[in-house]
Amino acid sequence: MLYTLAALVALAAPPGQQPDSATRARYTPALHALEDSLGTLGAAVARFQTDLPNASPDLVVARSSRVKQHCTGALAAAAAVDSAVPARASLRSALTSLRAELSRCNEEFATGKWTERADSLRAWGPHRLARLTEAMQRYRWSARRFDESALAAPTK
Repeated sequence: MLYTLAALVALAAPPGQQPDSATRARYTPALHALEDSLGTLGAAVARFQTDLPNASPDLVVARSSRVKQHCTGALAAAAAVDSAVPARASLRSALTSLRAELSRCNEEFATGKWTERADSLRAWGPHRLARLTEAMQRYRWSARRFDESALAAPTK
């Protein structure tokens, strides 16, 4: 969807206002990689919450491990975006918030003693995942705006 949106905006921009292709080439792959990571993380979040009250402790811990794994991957992709986008980018605030939530996810969804962990994960997991999902949505909205403004920026 991001590709389609970017193509439509590029076609709509006047010829004198095409983006600097070298600049876009630096951050576009990082944005797409993070979007892919967030998509797989979103699927893991949905799976974690499926039938959570009735899930066995083993299943809760296994799902938690999967969420943590995808948080780790998304955190690495977010670091790549952080180093690729300009320092003054409008995306910076949402990216910082997202990275903080992904770091918390790494810590809080780590599995320890599985018998004690399953009940804790069942109790506070949905709240933590709601906060993570909100941070992902804020980032996606900011990334869309950033990409659109970069497409509309005049070439230097």
